[in-house]
Amino acid sequence: MRLRQLLISAIAVVLLPAGTALADGGPIMPLSQVQPGMSCTGETVVQGTTISSFDVQVIDVVQDPVEGARILVSVSGPAVDRTGVAEGFSGSPVYCDSGTGAMENIGAISESIGDYGNKVVLVTPIQEMLGEPVTPPTDTRRLSVRGRPLLGPLTVGGLSPGMFAVLQRAGEQAGRTILAAPAGSPLSFGVQPLVPGASVAVEYGAGAVPVGAVGTVTYRDGQTVYAFGHPLDGAGRRSLILADAYVYYVVGDPNVASDTSYKLAAPGHIEGTLTADTPNAVIGTVGPTPPMIPVDVTARDLDTGGALTLHTMAADETDVGMPLGSSLVSLIAPLEVGEAATEIYNGAPANQSGRMCLTVTVREIRGALHFCNRYVGTGMPGDGTNGPPALATAASSDVGTALGLIDQVQFASLHVTHVSAQIDAERGLREATIVSARAPTRVRRGQLVRVRVRIRAYLGALKQISFTIRIPRDASGMLVARIESAPPAGQAVSPAALANALTQALTGSLTPPGMAAPPRTIAALREAFSGVGVYDGLELKIKNDETRHVYRDPQLLITGSAELAFTVAP
Repeated sequence: MRLRQLLISAIAVVLLPAGTALADGGPIMPLSQVQPGMSCTGETVVQGTTISSFDVQVIDVVQDPVEGARILVSVSGPAVDRTGVAEGFSGSPVYCDSGTGAMENIGAISESIGDYGNKVVLVTPIQEMLGEPVTPPTDTRRLSVRGRPLLGPLTVGGLSPGMFAVLQRAGEQAGRTILAAPAGSPLSFGVQPLVPGASVAVEYGAGAVPVGAVGTVTYRDGQTVYAFGHPLDGAGRRSLILADAYVYYVVGDPNVASDTSYKLAAPGHIEGTLTADTPNAVIGTVGPTPPMIPVDVTARDLDTGGALTLHTMAADETDVGMPLGSSLVSLIAPLEVGEAATEIYNGAPANQSGRMCLTVTVREIRGALHFCNRYVGTGMPGDGTNGPPALATAASSDVGTALGLIDQVQFASLHVTHVSAQIDAERGLREATIVSARAPTRVRRGQLVRVRVRIRAYLGALKQISFTIRIPRDASGMLVARIESAPPAGQAVSPAALANALTQALTGSLTPPGMAAPPRTIAALREAFSGVGVYDGLELKIKNDETRHVYRDPQLLITGSAELAFTVAP
């Protein structure tokens, strides 16, 4: 699948006044009355928010090998002649003459069958979508090919090329196509009623980094909206964001073997909640919005004084049992942190230094979960790919690891209420290397000894630091002490490694690295969360004693090692 880049979409929540008059889906036609040769009309949006119509011809009623009854149709007319049926047409209602002149809804365009030109597709019967049992005639022919849903991709916005490339790589590994929506704001067009034929978006998150899928409304019953004609994730009960959408253009690709035509579209105003993700439709309600978790990231450029803030609302599915296996904030927050750490540089330098502090509040935990990490590295990824800055990949990975710890908890249902991150970024390597170390060579047991270490800053002058260590009280004879950096120099995370972490978020299988078992208590969770922040100073090891922290420079990451030899007086 081709890569498509997108930028930011702002967030706006719209609650329609009670009693607002909206057209519903109208009368429906039972599958038993659908006959080959019927001339019908389909409706969808191909540009902007205006609903366009096109001609539909019923070819036959067929039995899909897996999904059940489907209606095989062909399409024609100005709205579809150039591109055929595209991804985003999912849910487009089809109306047929009942024989009395009244147009009745027979179902939603939902799947392609590999037809060159995208002109022959499948329709999910409206009765399947509304939950009524449908029994095809006993002589119904079976479809020899499996239909492919016209809306499998996730549309993602607000990401720079490097971050989007990483996410798309994760999508490929997870079996999810990731498309990019164009830059735009839901405030640039008016609120659209979610009526049959209108564009509709189902979102995991809305705001600076919107993530979701765009399709078409099939049927409306009061405040209840039926769309797509196939599942989003097939996860059953959901609590996602229901929104309108704007279509910029339908991108044509007649050869479905290489790709499929698709709507270049962006989610718009939040209008309600998607509550069901079923095999034959997604179903939602216009009105109250779902629970959402604010994700706020602020980045500062320490060289220029510039700053930026990103804000996204992630759908919170905790109370419906996290149907995907992990929280959606575990996908949204790492993307937003990575994007902020990318944008703040306005072009990644070869050498980068920075710091990221993450704070997460949880309803059931007194006091926030928190950690900070320092990052020093080069902008060229280790795997040679054109990815985001080193600071972005490392910080994003740490956020995913930390939130994954919360997702792994089994002893309670925890509600994340806010995620915030602060990023400080600068150019150059805030790094120094140990040149030498010296201390008195003759010592006594238990003595405090001052150690002086010479370090050289990257592209800088020599500098001396000092600290004290205590000689073990049981030491005797010759004693060797080793001073070294901890952890090893740098905390580089390649784009490939970040993609692997995001793959886990997309598939709901988050397993933080090094975690043998999920935290079993709040105290254990707090310790593991804070443990994502690593000590990045100097450590000392004498004999078989435990490693001790002896010195940390807040301005420089000191790397390297040195040994000291002592003679311990008897």
